[in-house]
Amino acid sequence: MFSGLKLQCNRLLDLFFPRYCAVCDDVLAETEHHLCIRCFMDLPRTELHKTKENVMEKMYWGKIPIEHASAFMYYKEGFKDVVLNLKYRRNHAIGEYFGRLMAEEISESSDFFEGIDAIVPIPLHHSRLRKRGYNQSEYIARGIQAVTKIPIYSDAVVRMVNNKSQTRMFHFERKKNVENIFKCVRPDLLKGNHILLVDDVVTSNATTLSCATAIMQAVGTPLPYAGDTTAIRFSILALAYAGK
Repeated sequence: MFSGLKLQCNRLLDLFFPRYCAVCDDVLAETEHHLCIRCFMDLPRTELHKTKENVMEKMYWGKIPIEHASAFMYYKEGFKDVVLNLKYRRNHAIGEYFGRLMAEEISESSDFFEGIDAIVPIPLHHSRLRKRGYNQSEYIARGIQAVTKIPIYSDAVVRMVNNKSQTRMFHFERKKNVENIFKCVRPDLLKGNHILLVDDVVTSNATTLSCATAIMQAVGTPLPYAGDTTAIRFSILALAYAGK
């Protein structure tokens, strides 16, 4: 009886407040969530988690102790609205949805999450967080946690500098733009762990590398990494990859 009542309520809500696909803006069917079935099937999935030594992992070689690196989909025309809806249109629910979706798909076909001890979403500066009202990477992390049960430490790292948007920057400008902008304030939570850094979009490795470096400096791991397998390790996972 309760499930039938809930179904009727959902139908009424869809009638008066229709839901739209985050990609094509078509009205969603009753059983669809955030994406219509066509756009769901057409998502430009990277499948990078299935390939060891993939293009994303190579971005971090010799810079941090990297275990895995992947992104769920390519940041390409026609599908950028997924990220834009998450970041700028206050649709934070889509972040949790995609976090859960990519954790489920990655877990089904790889050991990507095996051995990971903690999730650290890339933090926003407090002024940007106050303006936006939420951290999009944290919502992605929540979806991942719902599937993997890995704890999230959102307060372990803070963003000290409200740096400029990197959308139109070249690689060397991106690197300069994020130098020393993070500080690990809870090294006790992260020392000796395998940490999953979660971001919305990875273009170069500049932001995630800067965050990882701040953590390594705080926990006392020498730079460059000395090869101690008991020391801190990183994996990187993003909603989208904008590299080539």
